[in-house]
Amino acid sequence: MAEDPAGTSLTWDEVARRLARPANYWLGTTGDDGAPRAVPMWGVVLDNLFYLYAERRSVKARHMAAEPRVVVHPESAEDVLIVRGTVDDLGPPGRAPAVVAAFAEKYPAEDDAPYLPSAERFDVLYALRPTNAITWLIEDPEGTTRRWRVDAP
Repeated sequence: MAEDPAGTSLTWDEVARRLARPANYWLGTTGDDGAPRAVPMWGVVLDNLFYLYAERRSVKARHMAAEPRVVVHPESAEDVLIVRGTVDDLGPPGRAPAVVAAFAEKYPAEDDAPYLPSAERFDVLYALRPTNAITWLIEDPEGTTRRWRVDAP
């Protein structure tokens, strides 16, 4: 891959900080039949890692089991951040109490509780192992595009 022009590269720290801010995200998965799927979700960044959760019986969990490569982006189409990577299945959320606590802190409303990974129905937690990211502002995509890759120096 050709080098990015000066000033257009990102660090993972920058990507993680931007990924931590939004409340809502879209997750893109691919099923074992090759069909893509996008679903809204919540996520949290802790120690520079992005976490998400699901019910194992859900379509998104079945997709990630069959094909762990995913794409995640916050819901904004004006301040774009797209992160690609592979999810690691961490098992039940109870095995990662700090991550569960981070979700509770980020989504503190009483109405949020049934939808947090601490709720009994959610039985799998994932960590995103990122491979690349791209960001831009819709008002100036050419002037604001920046990239990050795991293999970048």
